[in-house]
Amino acid sequence: MVWTVTFIFSLHKVGINTKKLALPSRMLMKSTIHCCALTPLHLAVAFAMSGMPALVFGQSDENVTVARNVYTVPAGALNDMLLKVARQSGRTISFDPALVYNYRGSAVNGNMTVEQATAACLQGTDLVLDVTENGTLTVTRSAEPLVVGPTTIVGNDAQLPEISVRGGSLSDDELYYNPSNSSTVSRTDTPLKETAQSVEVISAKALKDRQATDLADALKSSAGVQQTPSATGGSSFTIRGFSVQQTSTNGIPNPGVNSIPVQGIERVEVVKGPDSIMSGSSTPGGTINMVRKAPVTEELRAVSVEVARYGELKEGLDLGGALNEDRSLSYRLNMSNMKSDKSAPDFDGERETYVAPALTWQNDGRRLTVGAESSNTRTAAPRSTIVMGGKLQKLPSERLFPRDNGFQNTSKTGYYEFSQELLGGWSFNSKATYVDGTENLKVWQNVEVEPDGSVGFASPYAARIDTKSWSMQNDVRGKVNTGFFTHKLLLGVDYQHIDSTEDDLNVIDSAGAYPQVNIYDPHSIDLLPGIGSPNYRWNKSRVQQRGLILQDQLEIGDRTHVLLAAKKAEWISDVQVYAEDGTSIARAGDESEKWVPNYGISFDVTPQMTIYANLLHGFSGTSSLNSATGEPLKPLTSKSKEAGVKFNLLNDSLTLTYAYFELEEDNVPVEDPFTRQPIGSQSRSSKGYDLNLAGEILPGWNVQGSYTHVKFEEPAQLDGNPPLFSGEPEQSINVWTSYELQEGMYKGLGAGVGVDAFSGTTGSTSYESYAVPGGASTDISLFYHAQDYSLTLGVKNVFGRTLYNSWSTGAFVPLREERNARLTFTYNF
Repeated sequence: MVWTVTFIFSLHKVGINTKKLALPSRMLMKSTIHCCALTPLHLAVAFAMSGMPALVFGQSDENVTVARNVYTVPAGALNDMLLKVARQSGRTISFDPALVYNYRGSAVNGNMTVEQATAACLQGTDLVLDVTENGTLTVTRSAEPLVVGPTTIVGNDAQLPEISVRGGSLSDDELYYNPSNSSTVSRTDTPLKETAQSVEVISAKALKDRQATDLADALKSSAGVQQTPSATGGSSFTIRGFSVQQTSTNGIPNPGVNSIPVQGIERVEVVKGPDSIMSGSSTPGGTINMVRKAPVTEELRAVSVEVARYGELKEGLDLGGALNEDRSLSYRLNMSNMKSDKSAPDFDGERETYVAPALTWQNDGRRLTVGAESSNTRTAAPRSTIVMGGKLQKLPSERLFPRDNGFQNTSKTGYYEFSQELLGGWSFNSKATYVDGTENLKVWQNVEVEPDGSVGFASPYAARIDTKSWSMQNDVRGKVNTGFFTHKLLLGVDYQHIDSTEDDLNVIDSAGAYPQVNIYDPHSIDLLPGIGSPNYRWNKSRVQQRGLILQDQLEIGDRTHVLLAAKKAEWISDVQVYAEDGTSIARAGDESEKWVPNYGISFDVTPQMTIYANLLHGFSGTSSLNSATGEPLKPLTSKSKEAGVKFNLLNDSLTLTYAYFELEEDNVPVEDPFTRQPIGSQSRSSKGYDLNLAGEILPGWNVQGSYTHVKFEEPAQLDGNPPLFSGEPEQSINVWTSYELQEGMYKGLGAGVGVDAFSGTTGSTSYESYAVPGGASTDISLFYHAQDYSLTLGVKNVFGRTLYNSWSTGAFVPLREERNARLTFTYNF
């Protein structure tokens, strides 16, 4: 059975009414040094025109001169060569991979049309290129070998035909390490090259090749992001040294640092710098945005099975396709189930279930997607150690908590995304998300450990946190041409409402000394009493965020791109704190409002090189109370200055971004290292540079790498508090590269290797500091990709090195990932 793969480009936004979606957006940006090359602006106009009635093109001369590109495609496997031609040209080529599977094409070099380049690939074979009246390019078999000069074929480059391959519906993210567009950074489908901001994309292909298991695992591919397991569940993230307060999904802010299971993620975007204009709450470091897998119009049926250490077994199912003949209604269903017998190092097992159905209806310039997600996870407490005498300790089992300690999260999500074309190329866009989540946490906290390893003071911690969140974005956007200038205008309103309650546990005489428990004796740790359920309401909070957004993406000629944006942000917060008997002990509310301006400019020095600079501001309210005064903390404000250069190399197959940044943040909450409650605020700043590289160096040879160097500056600390930048490495680097054989009997066989390295840091507590050594973790992978299935064996931290994070208390220092092997099998049926 042959399945059709469609490279997806959002045509409904430019008025193209087709039964099948075409090309990935990256194919629409390929550049050339030829004087007749189409610029991005010209391409946009051409695409808009292609949605007009056929009489516009039907009356043109079929032999009219068409667009040319400079093609450099080395001889190799024919199917890969055809994909490269399609990718460079912005056109699509239909072919059956089973037909071309054993063919080797001829090298293509020179300035020519896509038809000529395709014909050049086919020379010496018995395959021919068929160009239909509507411009569709199709490779079929001929009765005799084809010998055609690459200058004899003409066609209509204004058409948008479709490329078909076998194995399921693939998107830009599933094919490349360097997808070229993002619709969430500026809310418009803007090429990353033209975006005056550093944006690091971890594509679906990179997620698959590295066998990412969750968001924290996926973000290992970004050196600018550091993640640290928390003693109270989940991970905390920092970007360029600054804590991430909120993540987002499809551009909609989440209620906190939330994530969806990796089974439902198409890509992860790390947007550097404060992004309050688009994502609400943001810190100077940036924002983490997850993009969901969306419904597809081509049939997709894939099943996966993963096995790993500790008896972990995970099954996944990914289904999609059209539900009616004209493909106006499509769907996607993602499901996964994971269960492990135990968790590292010897905790009780973990589990995860995830179900995510979605439907899309599109017709006549209208598109509506509705979906839901349900997840239920149970994770164990993290591997960890302690600091004693200023030194990190080696523990027999790297376990400070009883085996049954852990965290359970349930989440139910509903969302929609809607767009409607209006007159004159304008459109109305709306999307909203509702999240109902519950966290249950149960873990013993060893506050003090004696020199002999016995527990001098420990306290049981149990909490139930219920969160309900409504988030909505609405905008009207369109283009206005004023001679030499083109304005992409956006007027929008945002709204987010978060209600949260936390119930805690208080048991008289449960906290205290436990001399019979010794951290050097793992069996004794399980003698700690069981932890009951929360028994009193500790706090209740409400946060609202409203925003009015004005944005102008100004195109000056073909080479200058300017961002002018402003947001009127309004924050309303109310928090109530209760005593154990239910009486109110503190209540505070706060309302804050501020206009937040953002500016950016990028200039295409050459088709392959763009320089940019920006000045971005951040603003977010707070519901935190100063536990010493009972008053709310002031809103956080931030400022980021960034300048950089972006390169598109090897015919856009490889992208390189360099950025220099200076960040400032004011009114940062400072927490007590033991109670984790705010006791004040202060300012901090950092400056540095980062480097990101992603793409394909040679056919089959992919690479993704990033490097971040940052210097931190802080004023004197509040008495008894560790530095806010404690534990942030000044240097971090991550490199992953893989190679897959492109032809021969072992075609599809490949291997990958990655290194995640970081410099040493200094951890601090309220009474001492300690050195956290730097280190490096090496991952390897062996894989085989066939037409209908793939098999991957990966090993994380293959050399079994003991690597540390740092924390603001010496009684808990989390460890990085230990050595673990994972086998993944995927079958397309």
